[in-house]
Amino acid sequence: MVAADLPWTIQLEDAQVWQRERTTLTVTVETTDRFATLEASLPRIEGVDVQAMPATNEASEDGKRILRLTWQLSAHTPGTQTIQLPTIRYNLNGRDAAQWQPPVQTLDVQALPPYLPPTIPVGNVEIESHIEPSGVLQPGHLAYWHIRLHSDAVNTAQFPPILKQMRSSGVELFPAKVAKPARDGGQYRLEYHIPFKPQSSGPLDLPTLQWHWFDPETARLEHRQYTPPRPWVLGWIWRGVMGVFSLLALLASLWFGVKLAGKHWRQWRGKRRILQALQTPDSPHMVQKAMCECATAHGWAENLSVAQWLSCWEQHYGVADNLRIQIQAFERSRFGGKQGVFVPPVP
Repeated sequence: MVAADLPWTIQLEDAQVWQRERTTLTVTVETTDRFATLEASLPRIEGVDVQAMPATNEASEDGKRILRLTWQLSAHTPGTQTIQLPTIRYNLNGRDAAQWQPPVQTLDVQALPPYLPPTIPVGNVEIESHIEPSGVLQPGHLAYWHIRLHSDAVNTAQFPPILKQMRSSGVELFPAKVAKPARDGGQYRLEYHIPFKPQSSGPLDLPTLQWHWFDPETARLEHRQYTPPRPWVLGWIWRGVMGVFSLLALLASLWFGVKLAGKHWRQWRGKRRILQALQTPDSPHMVQKAMCECATAHGWAENLSVAQWLSCWEQHYGVADNLRIQIQAFERSRFGGKQGVFVPPVP
């Protein structure tokens, strides 16, 4: 097998970049050999930092394999940079089955504004954090502030100086532990674990973090500010006060819940008694009593006429033709067809 038999491609992500802006250079080949790999030595390019990414072997939709080598480039010298990669070796069954010499690539590097110090990141850095333990803290008790920085465009050497901003009047800060996890793809990460002790009750007073970075897309200096979580710090006295208020709120909720449940139960009972009383049309006294109880349970006005009572019922439960016929029959039998006003029956 010779290199010309393989479909080699080379791609420079961005041929025009700023100083210290990261870009990627990728060599790709498609093959039917499932266990083939690509290998190459690390390129040495004057004025350019080069970092090799892990080689990949992925399956394509047509069943073939896509082999890929990727390098991240960061130029420190403005002007035109010539990128010459070393020979790419196609390894199969433990030996070099083919070799390919990539063509020369050209990188146009634009100088950063002269007012920018060399420590300014060229690209954004994302930050997230959380407090452990979660929830309300106690004064004088040890807690931890976990901060995670990550970026696809800036390496850890250019991450903002977090520890230099660790100043707070209401928190006692202790020496931090810094971890640099393995890179996940092309992402750079840095983790800080900062122990501290709150000194007084109130909102936690951790410092607000801020830094500047240069945005390659807008060619402007941007300012970033991050406000950390601010849980409450409460001593035992305040915890007791909060517990009492919480208990009172719970009791009030239970009282209102019981009261509301009782109201709904009385309304349901009044509705049920009306329907039961109408099943015995020969007892208008029972119907009248059930109507009075239903009106009281629903909070309707007293001394309603039958028509007004029926209107209130239909507004609350909807129109029911069968009930209307039965109530009208009760009205005729009780009041002789006149618009009567029913009075609560004498026990």
